[in-house]
Amino acid sequence: MLLIQSGDKQTKTQISNINFQTASNEAIGQSFPDFYAAYQKAVNETDDSKKLVAVSKALIIAERDSVSDKKILQQLNIMAANIHQSRWHVVYAIENFKTAQSLIYDRNIADRIKELRNYLSKMEAERGLNDDYIATKFSGPAKVLRGKVLVAYVFVDEGLTTRWSNKTKLRAQQTLSSVQQWQKSRAASYQVNDIEFINKVFVARRNPNLKNSKVVSFGSSGAEIEQFVSSIAQSLGEKTIGDFIQKQMQKAGTDQGVVYLHTNLDQRSFARRCGYTHKQNVFRNGQYETRMISQCDDEYVMLMEKVKRNRWDKMHYAQAHEMMHVFGAADLYNVKNASNYAVTDIMNFQSKNLLDSSVEPITAYAIGWKELPPEAPFDILER
Repeated sequence: MLLIQSGDKQTKTQISNINFQTASNEAIGQSFPDFYAAYQKAVNETDDSKKLVAVSKALIIAERDSVSDKKILQQLNIMAANIHQSRWHVVYAIENFKTAQSLIYDRNIADRIKELRNYLSKMEAERGLNDDYIATKFSGPAKVLRGKVLVAYVFVDEGLTTRWSNKTKLRAQQTLSSVQQWQKSRAASYQVNDIEFINKVFVARRNPNLKNSKVVSFGSSGAEIEQFVSSIAQSLGEKTIGDFIQKQMQKAGTDQGVVYLHTNLDQRSFARRCGYTHKQNVFRNGQYETRMISQCDDEYVMLMEKVKRNRWDKMHYAQAHEMMHVFGAADLYNVKNASNYAVTDIMNFQSKNLLDSSVEPITAYAIGWKELPPEAPFDILER
């Protein structure tokens, strides 16, 4: 979630899958050999990603060849829906279940659609807060997610509410390493192969300023958050977080940097990113043009995920999602017309596993992986 400001929604409930019997139809095999071969491949495939591809191919062939066996077509759609549901890709699961239901009515499928819609409505609680999408690349210390990037990971240990052991610190760093590998793999799909993370670990330990500061939450006032962050900066020997990251970037020899402030709590994480502060006239291609620039450097990720053995999905998502914010991406889950847009994007709905989350063109544009914005059912602005 973003503080130009933002917070993360977390999926709370796993939804059970529909089980079904695989059918075999020799008549279909004789009449539609291409389709039947594709259908059998989809049925027998055990890898979920490959199975989705096989199902899609079988359905395309079925449409091409006018296959009319509703039972088999229903089964293919249920296969896809089960996989989407297991990944928490609820929008896609509902679509496949609805198609299955339109072929042959089934009370169990009707119940499942209702369950998924109720679940989705809870995830959509903040939908409609924003009409527009606001990107802010090239602002703050984290300008675009390319090149050499210093990641200053600060464990906030004030000795009372938020405490860290060597084991929990190691776990958080291991999770971050997985997140960075995911980011690089997603960047490669946009022909961005130059990301180099330089990770540095810090501990903001108990001192009078930090001890006496109220540990904040997403719902804290701006003044409370500023006081807490200022106390962390002072415990690190700097006046502001901006001063801290600028000094660390200079030491590391990087032009970009991001700060994680990790309190070992179980609350909603958020990020503060820099917006644009000035306009600048630039002479380009024989004429002057105006562009927005930023002289702000007080941006950070406030990570408030507790290190729990059974909640690595939440930690992965929060680390990845909030980092995208400081590099310019906005939330999609609170944009009115984004309910069915980029639904697997890391800035929209959470996937059960980070590997099943995508970086769609809108987020790729905001963080500097694409030059031009994509088409969208809402305005894409830069501020």
